[in-house]
Amino acid sequence: MVALVLAGLFLADREPGTPTAEDPAPTNPLAPDDEATRATDDAEAEAEALAAEEAEAAEQQRVQRVVARKAEARAEQVDEKQDVAARVARREARLARIEALRNQPFDVRVGSFNVLGSQHTGPGGPRPYPAASTRSVGAANLMAKHGVDIVGTQELQDDQLRAIQGRTGMAAYPGFAWGSKETDNSILYDDGRFEMIGGDRFTITFMGRPRPQPILKLRVRETGREFYVVNTHPSAGGGRYAAERARGRATLIGVVNGLKSEGLPVFVTGDMNDREPFFCQGVAVGGLVSSSGGSYGGGCNPPPGPIPVDWVVSTPDVSWTGYWRDTAATDNRISDHFFISAMAHVG
Repeated sequence: MVALVLAGLFLADREPGTPTAEDPAPTNPLAPDDEATRATDDAEAEAEALAAEEAEAAEQQRVQRVVARKAEARAEQVDEKQDVAARVARREARLARIEALRNQPFDVRVGSFNVLGSQHTGPGGPRPYPAASTRSVGAANLMAKHGVDIVGTQELQDDQLRAIQGRTGMAAYPGFAWGSKETDNSILYDDGRFEMIGGDRFTITFMGRPRPQPILKLRVRETGREFYVVNTHPSAGGGRYAAERARGRATLIGVVNGLKSEGLPVFVTGDMNDREPFFCQGVAVGGLVSSSGGSYGGGCNPPPGPIPVDWVVSTPDVSWTGYWRDTAATDNRISDHFFISAMAHVG
């Protein structure tokens, strides 16, 4: 009984819920889960924050790249515009230099020579002259003596062309370009000084049959300036040949007028088989200038005599000095024609 009373007193002295030595400590089954949840939430929040920071950094980098590309594109456009402007400026300067060179004055010695074709002095030929092999040497020497840069030839046969080219080194048009039977009216020129730009022809009737006559376009290598040379040999004699000659002269003037329209100087060489008539009905009618002189402003006034049938004339943008009618060709039986040359001044 006493024991029960004492036990009751002991129990009465304890606070409710106070564990005794015999009682196990109370537990909170929710505490560990809450901590894990909080840790997970913190990790997720940190990951989200880090992802946001990385996304922001990536966006900033993207924006920076876009800005940089736009800046590079603008710089490239500026560089391209500057490069185009520089190329245009260089091209305009080059064209200006070329144009200035093309307007540079130049001098050229132009000749005309009927060499007397080899068919006339071969065995059974009608002319009592030395053989062409001998006369070709003389012809080449005359060209060197006159210092011609360009010479229009007439009656130049293939054997004579080979021989003269071999001695002078001059180029020829047409030369053999039209065949070995059409070398007669070849224009010889110094191809070290002049470049051939083009060649053409026109046709006249010569002694009853059509014959091509050469038109040569040359360029001065040093300056690029261009000009034409026309060489012709119309019919000789009277009657129907005189009519052929008149028609050939008219054709020549038409050709020259066509070339003049390009604004380039035109030189004309040839055995015209006419003296005063060629000047008055050719030079005057075509508005040309003769290297031997003469005028037609107040009527036709041919050059002072003796006037040969061989001529060197030009368009009026050319002036002439040093006209030379060389009789050595006939005196030395190189040909039955004089060698004609003069110095042309192209302004």
